[in-house]
Amino acid sequence: MKKVISGPGDWRGPEIEGSEAWIYRLTDTDISEIDTALRFAEGAGVTLDALDRESFPLPTFAVRIEQMLEELENGLGLYLFRGFPTDAYSKEQLRFIYWGIGLYSGSAVSQSKRGDVLGDVRDLDTPRDGPEFRGYTSSGELTYHVDAADATALFCLHPAKSGGLSRIASMVAIHNEILVTRPDLLEVLYEDYPWGRQGNELPGQSPFYTQPIFGIRVGENGEERFAARYTRTHIRTAELSPDAPNLSSIQAEALDLIDAIAARPEFHLTMMFEPGDIQFLNNHLTVHTRTEFEDFPEPERKRHLLRLWFSPPNSHALPDGFKPFFGDISAGAVRGGFQGHGPERLFETN
Repeated sequence: MKKVISGPGDWRGPEIEGSEAWIYRLTDTDISEIDTALRFAEGAGVTLDALDRESFPLPTFAVRIEQMLEELENGLGLYLFRGFPTDAYSKEQLRFIYWGIGLYSGSAVSQSKRGDVLGDVRDLDTPRDGPEFRGYTSSGELTYHVDAADATALFCLHPAKSGGLSRIASMVAIHNEILVTRPDLLEVLYEDYPWGRQGNELPGQSPFYTQPIFGIRVGENGEERFAARYTRTHIRTAELSPDAPNLSSIQAEALDLIDAIAARPEFHLTMMFEPGDIQFLNNHLTVHTRTEFEDFPEPERKRHLLRLWFSPPNSHALPDGFKPFFGDISAGAVRGGFQGHGPERLFETN
């Protein structure tokens, strides 16, 4: 018998949308320290691939990042740094700054078979049909989903001309709503679903795996930790494989209910990215989407975000059912992402 998941991760969008509890506005001191770290790295001739904490020192702002990580893992599951002056730096410098902040946030994992550990979110006119479609390279509206890592960070360089709203919902709240309204469907969501690897499978690796949407990890002292994972497009991709099990009607109904609840205004939070925003999301506690957007015609003004997938050092152990994708489900493990098919780490998505 499933039960209510309690804690700060159980929130509704309107409750926190006007709150500053999940927003930290960078101070002049913060910005100065980040700028000093950039100048130090540039002066030492450090390349992006060789950048480390020693060559990007953030002695004071590192404490603020630790506070963000605590909120991400044990609080609402989302956080926002706001107010970095992106217009004062080149895009190459902004990549350095973002990667440097990421070094203090956790261990970056690859976002595709290309080995891109620092990705670009922008419209590349990617065809929407086919198993290798990735929503972050399109301008269309996305379905609610999570990214294939413990945590995601998005750094806004340029917002869209119009649209491109970010919407976030609590998977804890969605779980609890299903418990009240359709407990029969909740039981199904704790069972295995087929998931596709979106064309990122290694040679000889199956293009699909199975994993539940919801899970509970019971610790050594009997404490319980909830985790969720939901990306409908990846589940649809698995159905393209002749060897993957077909969804039952009740499995599909349960996924439809997640979509319906997340779309309700009383459940999701809506925010518009501003230049200099860095949004952090816990992919085991939240689900997110983006509305359709229209770009500026000038290439330099087009919507452009930088993206990190990372494993925070303070992450909790995951449920056993999450092992087929994440592998190492122990606390603090570096896990998730899509392993690159070559030895290179890339710092740009083309």
